[in-house]
Amino acid sequence: MGSAVQAARSLSSYALAASRHMHLYGTTREQLAEVAVAARQWAQLNPEAAVRDPLSIEDVLKARMVSDPLTVRDCCLFNDGAAAVVMVRADRAKDCARAPVHVLGAAHAVTHREISSMPDLTVTGAAISGPQAFAQAGVKPADMDVAMLYDAFTITPILFLEDLGFCPKGEGGRFVSGGHVAPGGGLALNTNGGGLSCVHPGMYGLFLLVEATRQLRGECGERQVGNARLAVAHGNGGVLSSEATVVLGTAETV
Repeated sequence: MGSAVQAARSLSSYALAASRHMHLYGTTREQLAEVAVAARQWAQLNPEAAVRDPLSIEDVLKARMVSDPLTVRDCCLFNDGAAAVVMVRADRAKDCARAPVHVLGAAHAVTHREISSMPDLTVTGAAISGPQAFAQAGVKPADMDVAMLYDAFTITPILFLEDLGFCPKGEGGRFVSGGHVAPGGGLALNTNGGGLSCVHPGMYGLFLLVEATRQLRGECGERQVGNARLAVAHGNGGVLSSEATVVLGTAETV
């Protein structure tokens, strides 16, 4: 019962952020749905994804409303899963069986605890951690071949795309529209299907790093992004409270 209550409180907090973004910038429910549909299209290319059934914008909009404006299809999965990463020094990584993926930059930011204390419901700590991580790596958002952004709900990738610098504040809804973040679009976003369609065992962050690493190694089969050299993985914790950004690259980017 406790975990169910906590999940409901979290959902309503994210719904509040979504409502604020819609009010300020004209973001629509259809644009939120674009995030879920793109994630499902990527999941259909991933044999490890938990949910691979077809999903349309209409399906998302007509799904059961759980906390306005978010329907059940705007919410991440809640299923079993596990992930792990191994980190070693670069000089030792050269001797590993698989090609190493290098951490080029990393940063984190904590801005609040409860949603009621969030300085601005439409601006997250990604606006702090993102620029720091990109500066360390010496690259820009536009250089990224793959973006793995925590998608606990459909509003979160929209907020992170803006705060990380992929598009101006308020433009996230339009940025994801028209299949721009789906397979074949302008930005390869959450290529494993994300927390919305691949897996979400309560803590999803490591899966971002795993998929980014697989893409940079060229191990993703049907969903592989061509000539992927740079990737960003961005994790989220609490109620948009804690943000962490990691920029990864192949050996040729070091």
